[in-house]
Amino acid sequence: MASIAVAIFLATVNKALVDWLVAPLKARWPFLDWWFLVYLAAGTGFALGWLSGVNVFAEYMPDVVAGRVLTSLLVGGGSSLIHDLFDEV
Repeated sequence: MASIAVAIFLATVNKALVDWLVAPLKARWPFLDWWFLVYLAAGTGFALGWLSGVNVFAEYMPDVVAGRVLTSLLVGGGSSLIHDLFDEV
């Protein structure tokens, strides 16, 4: 259960990191199409998830690498999901 909390925390950190990196660019070019932000968030989230070594799927998958890759994808995808949810509110 603790690894799920760490993954959610990393997704939140990733969202804040992407927002911090992109805020000056959005201020400079407000009418630019920001379609690539999903991929930026996925890439930074994957890096955060992989470097942290968290494995949410450790109980279900015997392969450690596959579990870490899936967890990293969850962190990267989770940040864009959180970003989308907060943009809706």
